Amino acid sequence: MVFFVDDEEGVRHIANRLLRKRGFEMIGASSAAEATDVIDEYQGQIDALLMDINLPDGWGALVAQRLMTARPEMAIVYTTGFAEIDPILSGGLNAAEFVIRKPFTGDQLADVLRRAIESKSAKE
Repeated sequence: MVFFVDDEEGVRHIANRLLRKRGFEMIGASSAAEATDVIDEYQGQIDALLMDINLPDGWGALVAQRLMTARPEMAIVYTTGFAEIDPILSGGLNAAEFVIRKPFTGDQLADVLRRAIESKSAKE
C-alpha cells in the first residue's frame, strides 16, 4: 500500500491510476491534518509514504517525520513540482531520501517506490 499525501486532487487521482496499473494500491490525503487522521484510522500495512514537499498546512519533511512516528516501517518518497531539488534538500530533507519531480510517468513513479521500499527493507 502506498500512502500519497498531496493537496492536488488531480495529481492523486492520476497517481492512483498509474500505480494500480503497475500492481500498487494507494490511499491518499490532501493535507497534513488529513494525513494524520488517515494514519490513525487505517489499520492495514503501508509500505511507502509518497509525500508532497509543499503542502498548504505543512512542510512535507516535517509532516513525514510525524507520520513516521506512527508507522516507522514506511519508506519515504518525496514529490515536488520545483525545478531545482538542491534547495529543497538543504531545507530539511536528507539527501539520501528518494525524491521524484512532477510531472512523473507511471514507470518512473513505480520504479522509485520499489527502490525506496527495497532500500527500507534492506535496512531493517
